[in-house]
Amino acid sequence: MQTLGRLLFRLRSFTPIPLIILLIIFAHPSRLSFSVGFIVVILGELLRIWAVGYAGAATRTRSMGAARQLVTTGPYAYVRNPLYLGNFFLSLGVCIISGVYWMIPIFLLGYIFQYLPIILSEEAHLCQECGKIYGEYYVNVPRLIPQIHPYANRSEHDFSLRRAIKSEKRTFIAIVSVIAFVISKTLWR
Repeated sequence: MQTLGRLLFRLRSFTPIPLIILLIIFAHPSRLSFSVGFIVVILGELLRIWAVGYAGAATRTRSMGAARQLVTTGPYAYVRNPLYLGNFFLSLGVCIISGVYWMIPIFLLGYIFQYLPIILSEEAHLCQECGKIYGEYYVNVPRLIPQIHPYANRSEHDFSLRRAIKSEKRTFIAIVSVIAFVISKTLWR
């Protein structure tokens, strides 16, 4: 599982491409689907901005060993994988915007297939790298469903909006491009 997780981690930017192509081909957005989906996309992107504002550019690497310090503050005080949760909302929002609702179960299966091995591999890596510190964090903070109360032993990382915007530039461009392609389908009719 760790080998698969490391491979999917390196390929995580490319694996959604076939699903995105299908969404664009079959897109039939409506005002309602756009409105609801756009709110979900914004939620996902705000969560990602909040997370990378603390974690920084280490989240953009292709190697799991890039992050040297465990971030346990900001969104990481509520959920261990806020970026992957943000990705979930981004992708779900695009599915809703496109109006291709039959893609939602396919997206959910793809999400589980991709992110579960990545998360398990990252957890093993962090356990090995951070030892007891990660063990305590692992026990007290849920993997993907945020908890109400923040983790008590938060790290000293600070939030930087500049760092977040710089790190999220590619994600933002990709999301805007996909949404533009989906919306443009209504113009071709």
